[in-house]
This record gives sequence, structure tokens and C-alpha cells, in this order.
Amino acid sequence: MGILLKSFIFLFAVLQGYPVLGIFSSCNLLRCNSPAVRDQLQAMNWVPTTEEHLQTLCPPVLRSLRCLGEEVKICINMDVNQLATSENKTLNIIGNLFLNVGQFATEICSNETDLRRNYLASVSCFKDLYEDPEPQMKCHRDGDAIYSLYARSLDLLGEVQNEVREGEISERFCMVSAYVLACFTANLQDRCGNVARATFVDILRRFHYLKWKECPDIDLINLKTKFLNFLELEEGKKDIYSEVFNSQRRRK
Repeated sequence: MGILLKSFIFLFAVLQGYPVLGIFSSCNLLRCNSPAVRDQLQAMNWVPTTEEHLQTLCPPVLRSLRCLGEEVKICINMDVNQLATSENKTLNIIGNLFLNVGQFATEICSNETDLRRNYLASVSCFKDLYEDPEPQMKCHRDGDAIYSLYARSLDLLGEVQNEVREGEISERFCMVSAYVLACFTANLQDRCGNVARATFVDILRRFHYLKWKECPDIDLINLKTKFLNFLELEEGKKDIYSEVFNSQRRRK
């Protein structure tokens, strides 16, 4: 649910030179360090919300990203595009994270892009909703309860061969997380409007690896079919949930 927040937190982490999953432990990422960006983001509670915020942050962020790309290529003899297409799952995930953050930062820092306009038009309302605990708690409660009913229905339909279904813990995590994300998106539509919802879903698509790297392909398939149908949502709300569920691409 905090994809916007996580994107900037990830930027903060790599800009500070922290080795991500140990892959870059021998790289000199500290030369790309930008304490000013860290301090500015912290003062904004990690989310820039105004034109002035972006004008201040964008130049040092883009410089640091270019520096990181150069250092990674020197250090491990692979550029970011090669990482993103690697058959090694960890390298693939990290490469895609770099590409996604880089593309997002480039677009958000370009004055005439739709992403920048839509982001600035909706981010304050998004942030207010994100920081309101009650709607999020209700989404979590509802997601847990609905998944329990869904799992029980599979038992009654005879789709379960064992007392404890294989992969049930992973499935619960994926489907409850997806429900909470879709529930938040529906609340975002109600409170902040179409532009906020569409912008948030666009960002979900860009950062799918941040949230879904641990969801098996079978869970993503069932999420979009069996689980979505089980929810029996009214048409407008079903469209929102389907949009969120389908924003997550299956892993390569």
C-alpha cells in the first residue's frame, strides 16, 4: 500500500550506499552518497508533495542515480539492463528495481509528463488517506476474514486433498495483501477521485517487484480468477479490484 513511500525509501537506502541483499557489498556506493537528499526526504516524511519539493530533490536524485548505475557497472561488470534480464532471480529483481526507480524518477522530474502532473494533483490526498489508520485497519480485518471464508469454501468444494493445503501460508499472505491493496485503492477512488486511483495503479505496475516478489505464480493466477469471483463485488468495485490484481505481472 505504500508503494510511493517505498520507492523513495528504496532510493534513500541505495543513495546511502547500503548493500542491497549483499550483492553490492564490494561496490563503492558511498561515492554516490547524498546526505542532502536523505535529510530533505526525512523532513517531508519521505514523500514530496509540492512542485517546490520536486524542484529541490530532482537534481541530486538524478545525479545519484547516474552515479549508482556507473558504479554498479564498474563493480560487477554488468550494467543495470543486464541485471534486469539476468536469469539469476536476485540479480533480476535488483536490476528491475533500479530500472523502475530510475524511470519513475526521470518521469517525475520532467516538467511536462502526465505522471508528474497527476502525482502532484493527487499525492497530498493519497498521503492523508495512507496516514489514516482506521481505513487501513478495516481493510486488513476484512481481508483476513474474507480469505478465511475463501479457504473454507475450497475445503467444502473438495479442492483440498490434505488437511493443511500446500502453500496455504504463502497464499494467505499474497491474497490478503492483494485484498488490502485493492481495498485501499477503492477508498482512494472514493476520497480522492479517478486521477488519484489511476496514478496509484500506474505506480503499482511500475513497482510490482517491491510488493510481489514472494508470490508464487499459481497464487497470482488464482487471485485474478477464483478469489476475485469469490468476492462477489458490485461491478464498479469489481473493476477496481480487478485492476489492482492485474497490475501484478507474474515473475519471469
